[in-house]
Amino acid sequence: MSDNFKNSNDCKRIFLFHETIDDRIISRESSWLEFKESFNWNSKDRYAKSIVAFANNKGGYIVFGIKDQPRDLVGLQSNNFETLDEAKITEYLNTVFSPEIIFEKFIVAINNKNVGIIYTHKSDDKPIICVKNDGELKESDIYYRYNARSEKIKYPELKKIFYLVKENEKKIWMEHFEKISKIGPSNAAILDTIDGKIIGRGGTLVIDKKLIPKLKFINQGSFKETGMPTLRLIGDIKPVSIVASRNNSGNSVKITEDPNAPAIRLEEDDILKKQYPFSYNDLIKVLAKRFKNFKINNKFHKIRKGLMKYKNLSRTRYLDPDNQKSSKKDFYSPNIVDKFDKFYSKK
Repeated sequence: MSDNFKNSNDCKRIFLFHETIDDRIISRESSWLEFKESFNWNSKDRYAKSIVAFANNKGGYIVFGIKDQPRDLVGLQSNNFETLDEAKITEYLNTVFSPEIIFEKFIVAINNKNVGIIYTHKSDDKPIICVKNDGELKESDIYYRYNARSEKIKYPELKKIFYLVKENEKKIWMEHFEKISKIGPSNAAILDTIDGKIIGRGGTLVIDKKLIPKLKFINQGSFKETGMPTLRLIGDIKPVSIVASRNNSGNSVKITEDPNAPAIRLEEDDILKKQYPFSYNDLIKVLAKRFKNFKINNKFHKIRKGLMKYKNLSRTRYLDPDNQKSSKKDFYSPNIVDKFDKFYSKK
């Protein structure tokens, strides 16, 4: 991200210099900007507090290498920032906060001096909550970035976050109602992702709970104007095991078209789990161990997103399968690791 950052408006806004005093920065800390003179991992709880506060607001930057009172550009005085593995920061943040925080760490040269920057993305899954006591961080607290300070969220901002969550839920409900109105209530069914049931007027299909978190519906297909509606199944078809439960008499339940027959439970037998065992954090740890020049930066995200176009390398799970703007989590095949070989140097 460092190359793109130097040409960005954010860079110009951060590094505004005094007209007559060399290296004197006139920019001030704000709801999206914080300055630090040096970097020390022992202060990770303080950095984390600012990071999560930015994520719960609109995102922002922590800039290391700016002296306070006056704000002079001094640059990084050691390699502590450069040598700290991004995976270590990610691991720490995931132990003290939930859900996940997305950030980027990089170094940029300003006036021939190296400056360290941690950029935190605005979270789409607010509020991010502290789940563990550590230094300045207190369990159950929600931190928010106010003007030049990070502190516990106040009622108006918390109310606004919950309002936005509620409005997003309303939007999702309206999208569902619109789809139901198009096909008609009698033709619609409800997928219960908690109990694993698809319930409609024609009967009930029960899906094994192991399969529920891995379901992904692709918004493709059509309904014929005449005749029965047609459902297109798009994607790789993998074999699954079908487990027939037994009734009270001890006889196995048979597969039948009778709508009054007992429901059959389908067990996916962890097929997806075996094919895509890596979470985002798992992938980072594997790559960090494999490559000596690996960093979590714009280059990495660009490569990762390019490889995710290949369905055999990754899968994405959405909270709302019909809304790809809803909360999501990516999972990766071990095969994706080899694809990074041409971009990084092995240890």
